[in-house]
Amino acid sequence: MQRDTTKKYYITHSWLGAITGILLFIVAYTGAFSVFGHNELKIWSNEGIRGEVSQDYPAIESLVRQHAKEVGPDYHDHIRIMLPGQSSFTRLLIAFEKETVLEDGSHEHQLIVYNHHPKTLALEDTFKGSLNEWFASGKGDMADFMVTFHADLHLGNPWGLVLTGLLGLTLFASVITGVVIHRKILRELFSFRPLRSLRLLFTDTHKVLGVWGLLFHGTIGFTGAFLGLVLVLLVPAAAFVSFSGDQEKLVETFLPEIEPAITGVAAEPNPGNILSEFRRNNPDVLLIDANIHGWGDESAIMAITTLGGDTLAASETFEVSAVTGEPLQSYSTFGKHDSVTGVILDAMYPLHFGNFGGVFVKVIWSLLGVGTALLAVTGMMIWIERRAYGPEGNLSKATYLRISRFTVGSCMGLVVASLSLFYAQLLLRVEAAEFSYWLGVVFFSSWVVVLAYGLAANNSYLTIKRLFLLCGLLAVGVPVVNALVTGDALPVTLFNGKSITAAVDLTLLLCGVFCVWASLKLPGARPAGDSLAGESVKPNAETI
Repeated sequence: MQRDTTKKYYITHSWLGAITGILLFIVAYTGAFSVFGHNELKIWSNEGIRGEVSQDYPAIESLVRQHAKEVGPDYHDHIRIMLPGQSSFTRLLIAFEKETVLEDGSHEHQLIVYNHHPKTLALEDTFKGSLNEWFASGKGDMADFMVTFHADLHLGNPWGLVLTGLLGLTLFASVITGVVIHRKILRELFSFRPLRSLRLLFTDTHKVLGVWGLLFHGTIGFTGAFLGLVLVLLVPAAAFVSFSGDQEKLVETFLPEIEPAITGVAAEPNPGNILSEFRRNNPDVLLIDANIHGWGDESAIMAITTLGGDTLAASETFEVSAVTGEPLQSYSTFGKHDSVTGVILDAMYPLHFGNFGGVFVKVIWSLLGVGTALLAVTGMMIWIERRAYGPEGNLSKATYLRISRFTVGSCMGLVVASLSLFYAQLLLRVEAAEFSYWLGVVFFSSWVVVLAYGLAANNSYLTIKRLFLLCGLLAVGVPVVNALVTGDALPVTLFNGKSITAAVDLTLLLCGVFCVWASLKLPGARPAGDSLAGESVKPNAETI
């Protein structure tokens, strides 16, 4: 009975990987990339926020006061100060919001947004329109492109989020079934023999990555499923059960708006002094934005949003009096509810992207994410090898070899496409509204070209060898092109305050050197007689 059960788990584990292996590689690889989407790659992608940006809060306050007079009192209900170089903002944005109630009872948010240079604070342009129009008008960059691609594969809501959520469930299920069929899991912690044979390279890599990253794979799978499915399935379901289908009411319950008790007594807010004092008292956190509610009233509240600190939550908000700076309360995104549910919800995003504990945790998360991607692709190669050269397959050998070529082209194509985004970010000269579109053209065109090459080549081993060399040369070339286009050359950037730019360039340089080295070591043809064909599953044997 136990052997039959183990065999069923093995079959489930194998087919889960075979059916979703390439998609899991795509999501895991882009996840490793997206860990640094905000703010490291965001800073690298935008020359204006490389190095120090303006922290002159009194000067920012003067701009807020000036614009507040220009827009008039109708737009004073909610004033946003979005600080450059923190999270996703590439400029100093000062937005004035007016909320109106439409005839059908819905609410519309109208904005006037002043866009200032992040270093000189000079006014660059002004936007006026709805909140949705403002979001749509923003210029995307490679960091936004990859983070969005990881989240929904650019398929949008709901289909993209549902697909990535289901892939998270698949990864979680693969972890569980993998643990069941690997009964001697502790013995495999150090069982890695890459130089002895192709068979051991595939199987040991798959086992070691699975065992060492076990907790991480499970966490990423669960949180990915939650983040992908919660907005599409759970929110409408909760709204239907508890709020008669009113999703807006559900959101307001869990994420209530800040509503100061307006007294009618005039008082001048002091955002500049308050932000300066807050920065002195909290030097280790990132100040994302400040939202002032009730401008001009003595009860006005300023909510300061931060990243970092000692909490696991994605962000933390500090409410203070906008006039005196007196602390009122602090909370995480769901922390107002002061419940276990709120703690769990707050932890989902940071656990998935490693946005806690600073850069060190991000590096670990990114490396483990690459491990998850390799886990998926090595599982695919084991599945193909056993069926192309062994008794397990029901299709022809040529069919399995075509699957192998498709896998190589898809996975290596994604790596080449992601590297092409760095060049596109530096070299594209198009209108801001079209920038994201052309990033997509470069990304998917590169991917398709490599996929076509992988399908056309008869020797997958030689294809991998050549594509590793291509990836290495592309990665090494990024710092060179960056220096030529922007003037930010290594090692100068290490000493002029542009440490994040230097770190990204140095990382690409090291990865490129590794890929070139790997291309020299990888075999150009399949080793004769070195197969996984004899590794077919036996119910009473330890399985892969």
